[in-house]
Amino acid sequence: MSQDCNYFIGEDVLIGPEKICQSYEQNMIEGRQKLDNLEWGQSEIEPLKSNEFYVHFTDYLTHKGIKHTHRCKQKLFINEHGLIQRIEHIHNQEEQDKLNAYYKSVGLK
Repeated sequence: MSQDCNYFIGEDVLIGPEKICQSYEQNMIEGRQKLDNLEWGQSEIEPLKSNEFYVHFTDYLTHKGIKHTHRCKQKLFINEHGLIQRIEHIHNQEEQDKLNAYYKSVGLK
């Protein structure tokens, strides 16, 4: 990841590896505090161009014995040095709605 990598997630922009990695870590910590079990599954890389890729993520959530599989993706842009220069979170309303319904079904919303 480049030192000036930008991560666009919703209205927020995080700059630099430290802030970006802290965001991922905080997300995992909060998820594990909220849920009985949270596992990050395998990610898959989908090449778009020589310097652009989608990364597809799958998360496995369990709470009160009820399981849910959540999927999301990000678009990565690689610079001329082979480092990640930009990350864009791709919002998927259908997946968000499913996640919200799951949280509601297990009493978390």
